[in-house]
Amino acid sequence: MKAKAVSAPKKKPASPSRKKADSPPKKKPASPSRGKSDSLAKEKLELSNQVNDFARAAFRGRRISYFVLNKEKSPEGSFIVCVAIENEAGYYKLDWGWHCSLTKAKAETALMNKDLGLTQREVEEIILSTMLRPTCQ
Repeated sequence: MKAKAVSAPKKKPASPSRKKADSPPKKKPASPSRGKSDSLAKEKLELSNQVNDFARAAFRGRRISYFVLNKEKSPEGSFIVCVAIENEAGYYKLDWGWHCSLTKAKAETALMNKDLGLTQREVEEIILSTMLRPTCQ
Protein backbone atom coordinates (compact mmCIF):
# COMPACT_ATOMS: atom_id res chain seq x y z
CA MET A 1 0.00 0.00 0.00
CA LYS A 2 1.07 3.40 -0.81
CA ALA A 3 1.10 6.02 1.90
CA LYS A 4 -0.91 9.10 1.17
CA ALA A 5 0.84 12.38 1.47
CA VAL A 6 -0.72 14.53 4.10
CA SER A 7 -0.59 18.23 3.38
CA ALA A 8 -0.65 20.90 6.00
CA PRO A 9 -4.00 22.65 6.40
CA LYS A 10 -4.25 25.80 4.36
CA LYS A 11 -4.37 29.08 6.23
CA LYS A 12 -7.38 31.18 5.52
CA PRO A 13 -6.82 34.87 4.92
CA ALA A 14 -8.24 37.13 7.60
CA SER A 15 -11.77 38.07 6.75
CA PRO A 16 -12.62 41.77 6.37
CA SER A 17 -15.12 41.55 9.23
CA ARG A 18 -12.37 40.53 11.65
CA LYS A 19 -10.28 43.54 10.71
CA LYS A 20 -13.20 45.88 11.35
CA ALA A 21 -13.85 44.30 14.72
CA ASP A 22 -10.24 44.86 15.74
CA SER A 23 -10.23 48.53 14.73
CA PRO A 24 -11.46 51.10 17.25
CA PRO A 25 -15.03 52.34 16.77
CA LYS A 26 -15.55 55.61 14.96
CA LYS A 27 -16.03 58.64 17.16
CA LYS A 28 -19.52 60.03 17.43
CA PRO A 29 -20.24 63.73 17.89
CA ALA A 30 -20.24 64.82 21.51
CA SER A 31 -23.76 66.15 21.19
CA PRO A 32 -26.46 64.93 18.81
CA SER A 33 -27.66 68.53 18.45
CA ARG A 34 -24.41 69.66 16.80
CA GLY A 35 -25.57 68.69 13.33
CA LYS A 36 -29.04 70.05 14.01
CA SER A 37 -27.85 73.55 14.92
CA ASP A 38 -26.12 73.90 11.56
CA SER A 39 -29.24 72.85 9.71
CA LEU A 40 -31.38 75.11 11.89
CA ALA A 41 -29.11 78.05 11.13
CA LYS A 42 -29.35 77.26 7.41
CA GLU A 43 -33.14 77.10 7.63
CA LYS A 44 -33.27 80.46 9.41
CA LEU A 45 -30.97 82.03 6.83
CA GLU A 46 -33.07 80.65 3.97
CA LEU A 47 -36.28 81.94 5.58
CA SER A 48 -34.73 85.36 6.11
CA ASN A 49 -33.58 85.46 2.49
CA GLN A 50 -37.04 84.49 1.27
CA VAL A 51 -38.71 87.21 3.34
CA ASN A 52 -36.21 89.83 2.17
CA ASP A 53 -36.60 88.80 -1.47
CA PHE A 54 -40.37 89.08 -1.14
CA ALA A 55 -40.14 92.47 0.53
CA ARG A 56 -37.81 93.84 -2.15
CA ALA A 57 -40.21 92.71 -4.87
CA ALA A 58 -43.38 93.89 -3.12
CA PHE A 59 -42.17 97.34 -2.06
CA ARG A 60 -40.02 98.38 -5.02
CA GLY A 61 -38.46 101.78 -4.60
CA ARG A 62 -39.63 102.17 -1.01
CA ARG A 63 -37.52 101.41 2.01
CA ILE A 64 -38.88 98.99 4.58
CA SER A 65 -37.72 97.82 7.97
CA TYR A 66 -38.65 94.98 10.27
CA PHE A 67 -39.41 95.26 13.97
CA VAL A 68 -41.15 93.47 16.82
CA LEU A 69 -43.36 94.89 19.54
CA ASN A 70 -44.05 93.44 22.95
CA LYS A 71 -47.82 93.77 22.35
CA GLU A 72 -47.81 91.99 18.96
CA LYS A 73 -47.87 88.31 19.89
CA SER A 74 -49.50 85.27 18.34
CA PRO A 75 -51.91 83.10 20.38
CA GLU A 76 -48.99 80.66 20.84
CA GLY A 77 -46.88 83.45 22.38
CA SER A 78 -44.43 84.10 19.54
CA PHE A 79 -43.45 87.66 18.69
CA ILE A 80 -44.97 88.62 15.34
CA VAL A 81 -42.62 90.30 12.87
CA CYS A 82 -43.91 93.70 11.73
CA VAL A 83 -42.99 95.68 8.62
CA ALA A 84 -42.80 99.46 8.40
CA ILE A 85 -42.86 101.08 4.95
CA GLU A 86 -41.22 104.48 4.72
CA ASN A 87 -43.71 107.40 4.74
CA GLU A 88 -46.75 105.09 4.91
CA ALA A 89 -48.93 105.38 7.99
CA GLY A 90 -49.13 102.31 10.20
CA TYR A 91 -47.41 98.96 9.82
CA TYR A 92 -48.08 95.46 8.56
CA LYS A 93 -47.86 92.21 10.49
CA LEU A 94 -46.35 89.13 8.89
CA ASP A 95 -48.03 85.78 9.42
CA TRP A 96 -45.11 84.32 11.34
CA GLY A 97 -43.07 85.24 14.37
CA TRP A 98 -40.16 84.41 16.61
CA HIS A 99 -40.66 81.73 19.26
CA CYS A 100 -38.12 83.16 21.69
CA SER A 101 -37.59 86.04 24.11
CA LEU A 102 -38.27 89.63 23.09
CA THR A 103 -34.55 90.40 23.21
CA LYS A 104 -33.73 87.51 20.87
CA ALA A 105 -36.61 88.45 18.54
CA LYS A 106 -35.28 92.02 18.33
CA ALA A 107 -31.81 90.70 17.56
CA GLU A 108 -33.19 88.48 14.77
CA THR A 109 -35.10 91.36 13.19
CA ALA A 110 -31.98 93.53 13.47
CA LEU A 111 -30.14 90.91 11.41
CA MET A 112 -32.92 90.96 8.82
CA ASN A 113 -32.65 94.76 8.61
CA LYS A 114 -28.89 94.43 8.26
CA ASP A 115 -29.46 92.04 5.34
CA LEU A 116 -31.50 94.83 3.75
CA GLY A 117 -28.48 97.12 4.12
CA LEU A 118 -30.03 99.30 6.83
CA THR A 119 -28.31 100.81 9.84
CA GLN A 120 -30.11 101.08 13.17
CA ARG A 121 -30.56 104.81 12.60
CA GLU A 122 -32.18 104.20 9.19
CA VAL A 123 -34.50 101.61 10.74
CA GLU A 124 -35.59 104.15 13.35
CA GLU A 125 -36.11 106.83 10.67
CA ILE A 126 -38.32 104.48 8.63
CA ILE A 127 -40.39 103.54 11.69
CA LEU A 128 -40.76 107.20 12.72
CA SER A 129 -41.85 108.14 9.20
CA THR A 130 -44.85 105.82 9.61
CA MET A 131 -46.00 107.84 12.63
CA LEU A 132 -45.95 111.28 11.01
CA ARG A 133 -49.19 113.00 10.22
CA PRO A 134 -49.86 113.06 6.49
CA THR A 135 -49.79 116.49 4.86
CA CYS A 136 -52.72 117.81 2.83
CA GLN A 137 -52.10 118.88 -0.73
